[in-house]
Amino acid sequence: MVENMLVNVPVYGKALQSPFSVKKEGSTYILEHKTQYRMTLIEEPHFYQLQTEEGISYKKIALLHGVDCLATTVYQKCIRWQKTPCSFCGIELSLQYGGTIERKTPQQLLEVTQAAKKEGASHVTLTTGTPTETDKGAVILAQSAAAIKKTGLPVHVQLEPVERDYLELLKDSGADTIGIHIETLDEQLFKKMCPGKDFSLFEDAWGEAVEIFGEHQVSSYVLVGLGEDSRKMVSGIEKMARMGVIPFVVPFRPIAGTLLEQWPPPSFELVRKYSLYAAHQMKEYNVNPFYNKAGCVRCGACSPVKEYLSLIE
Repeated sequence: MVENMLVNVPVYGKALQSPFSVKKEGSTYILEHKTQYRMTLIEEPHFYQLQTEEGISYKKIALLHGVDCLATTVYQKCIRWQKTPCSFCGIELSLQYGGTIERKTPQQLLEVTQAAKKEGASHVTLTTGTPTETDKGAVILAQSAAAIKKTGLPVHVQLEPVERDYLELLKDSGADTIGIHIETLDEQLFKKMCPGKDFSLFEDAWGEAVEIFGEHQVSSYVLVGLGEDSRKMVSGIEKMARMGVIPFVVPFRPIAGTLLEQWPPPSFELVRKYSLYAAHQMKEYNVNPFYNKAGCVRCGACSPVKEYLSLIE
């Protein structure tokens, strides 16, 4: 039994039909379904109430993910959004309802990171929509990483596969870890869900990223529950681990307002199958997510792979 697990809980679409419920008892919360589990909800940090000199709320610049990860989408638009968006993506929705701003500047990110660090933030995740086909956001991520490194916090960046020069730029600018997220290892499903992206680019990008960022510092989201082919998932996860890439297996969680808002969640058995397999493959190839310095893998709230790995070690 793994204790003190950090969990990101879906609350949209079909997830509302979940048999689990949460009730408050005194100062604590109880998660209930057949049995009871005591849990703690993470409170909003104080820095959400602060503003920049221009009057922009810190909450619109960056958010607390998990217990100690500050996260933001540096550029809240994507060139694929109008014509070939990924089916599950909601990148511009928060911009449309005023929950964020389109472009976070390095100075804004430095300011918010300094405030978040005072409240316990210990690492930072930077992701981006794809602004151009050339650098795919690497330049603005590098500028942002360089600014945030002034705080001394480790930085994680996420983007599409890019040429080696841009990976080196990100590393040289201060990024400690990188996520190049393929989302699904089933190529046919990938073409359906991510029609604007190129499946064939990921393997080379992963290999170069491992050379540049080092062992245990490269990861990729592998979503479960989109109708993926089991054989392709198994062979793909094994290949990732063999290359030194952390297969960050994540149950698909729909975002409200997207094409897949009402998509049913994957079964526990399916998520367990791939997560446990990924854990065994990481153990086999000496890929250790517990050594990852920053970002989604270090946080761990969206995936159970670290918990399964700890059970088999």
